[in-house]
Formats: sequence, structure tokens, C-alpha cells
Amino acid sequence: MMTTDLEVNVDDLVKLLSPTMSLIVRRKTMEIVTQLGTPLDGSAGKYFQAQDFALGRAICQLCEATASDRTETLAALTNYTSGSIEAADFVLEHSKCVEIAYTSVVTNALYSSVASRLLVNVSRHFPDRVDQKLKARNADYIGALLAEIKKSVEVGDEDRAKFVGFTLVNLSTLSPIRRYIGGVGENESSPPSTTTTTNRPLPIVCELLTTAKTTEIRECAADILRNLAFDDGNAPLGLL
Repeated sequence: MMTTDLEVNVDDLVKLLSPTMSLIVRRKTMEIVTQLGTPLDGSAGKYFQAQDFALGRAICQLCEATASDRTETLAALTNYTSGSIEAADFVLEHSKCVEIAYTSVVTNALYSSVASRLLVNVSRHFPDRVDQKLKARNADYIGALLAEIKKSVEVGDEDRAKFVGFTLVNLSTLSPIRRYIGGVGENESSPPSTTTTTNRPLPIVCELLTTAKTTEIRECAADILRNLAFDDGNAPLGLL
């Protein structure tokens, strides 16, 4: 059986992405892989899915295996998940890259900026599944992400903060998240013991409207507040 050019290229790339390959070979290969994920004409998704997701699996496995490659692997995954719901589904279902991205963001790792972009994409496609993943990692992950935005704004690193904000906008389309941010009752996203009067989510969101210098972050805060309005029950305790 003849092999298509697409399959040949993907097969070669997968071999070169092995964690056992030298760092310089992996970096050069990742440059090609990242570029393949850039087009929004559907070709990126085809590469990611070719040969039963061979390339997608290789990128995810390299991301999980070596921290030294994470700037490149997370950037590639961001590109592929931007226009391909199938790529986002694979990353969520068959890897720990979303958990890695979250940990990178809340610990302000060197690759936290690109990690936050991946969270934006997967939460846009599947907010409920991202919620489940991150909730298993940290029951109060919403509070942790909001704290990172506040901290980034305070130190002037608002470029990174805005992508975390976009993620929270996506997640606030979920009713349990809206109710948690609005402070109405308890929900599965955060146990009662983790939320105090000093770190309640809603005051932080409101504060960002006045303290953030960049338009994007102020718009994120406004969008989250707008989403809260979808639940009438939020208004009495959370917004008044």
C-alpha cells in the first residue's frame, strides 16, 4: 500500500520528537511542527490527526516527558487547538498537558505565558471538561487563577494576565463557576474552607475593572460580570 506524503512527513516528525533524540534535533523538529499548526485552513488539524493522532500524541508525550521542551510543545499545542476541536479533544482526553499548563500558570514558570494560551483554547472548546480536569488538580483552581491575574496586574505583567482572564471568561459560561464567583451558595468548584473574606472571587473581578491598565483585562472582568447575569440567583448575594 502506498503511503501519502502527509503520512511520510508525519512519520518522520514523530520519530524526531522522541525524548531520546538530542535537544537540538527536537528543537529543530518543533520549529517545523509549530509552523504546521499555524494555518487556519484546516490543514493543521489534518496533520495533528494523521495516522491516528501520531503527531498529536508525540507532541503531548514530549511535553509530559521533558520540561526543557515545554515552551515549544505548549506553543505547538496552542496552535493546533486554536482551529481544531479534534486537537483540543485529544489533548484533554489523552494527555496531562492541560494540567501541566495550569501548574505552569499558577507557579509562574518560564513558559507560563504560552501555557496560559493553551488553557484559553481548550476552555473555549470544552469549558466543562477543563473545569473537571482542573478541579481534580485543585478544588479552588478558580481562586488560584484569579490570584494570578491580580498578582500579574500588580507587578505590571498584564500580557500574561490577559490570557488567564480569557480562560476565566470561557469557564464562567458554566453555571457552577458563575455561582461560585458570584458567592451564591457552595458548589463543587471550591470547598467552603478554601474561600475566605480576603480571597473571594467577585471582589477581585470588580477590582480588576479599576486597577488593570490594559483594555483586555478590564474587558475580561466585564465579560465575567456579564456572564454572572445569566444566573438570576447571583444578583442578590453576589452583585448587590
